[in-house]
Amino acid sequence: MFILTRASAIENCKDNILRVHDVATEKRHLDAGYHRHDRNYEITEQCKEYTVVCPEFRNDAKGLEPIVVIPDFLVSGRPYPVYVYLYAIDIYSNAPEKGQRWAAEETRKQFGLETFAHTTLGRALKAFARAIGVAEAATGGAEPGTADGGKVEPPHFPTVKKTEALRKQASAFLRSKLGQAWRQTAAAACGRLAREWFREYQRFLL
Repeated sequence: MFILTRASAIENCKDNILRVHDVATEKRHLDAGYHRHDRNYEITEQCKEYTVVCPEFRNDAKGLEPIVVIPDFLVSGRPYPVYVYLYAIDIYSNAPEKGQRWAAEETRKQFGLETFAHTTLGRALKAFARAIGVAEAATGGAEPGTADGGKVEPPHFPTVKKTEALRKQASAFLRSKLGQAWRQTAAAACGRLAREWFREYQRFLL
């Protein structure tokens, strides 16, 4: 089980190591008989490798599920912060005349990445659109599938025509949540979105 918390910007950490602290969560679990351990995650941004050290709480005596506190920018098991994926999805979704390779290259430039594949963008977009559908259905909106409630089988990538429905769905969602100028503050904006919508996003991107 993951618990989301806010953390300082990754670029402000010392020696490229960010230690996540959540005093209230730690006290609550230690008082309940859990033991604290560390779990490390490796992520990349601006040509630097970072280690994110997250507290993990275990209560093996009672056979309880481990609980890990992670920062709002981390997607467990993925090499980049969450706002990298959302940025790529947004620029691709709002530039129908462009392709996934272009969006991947622009994302590499924006965040100083040596690699960010167009296939990664394709998988992220597909997962993102599925998660939007589930989140909307849970709040009484559209059924899982597309923004208007239709059931559409996720297309194969990379053609622009095949991704049209997914791009429209992703664009509408991101612009409604983040606004037109969010790219200037991508990290902060996506952090807010992650906190609001974390459970469904994690479900499909972890």
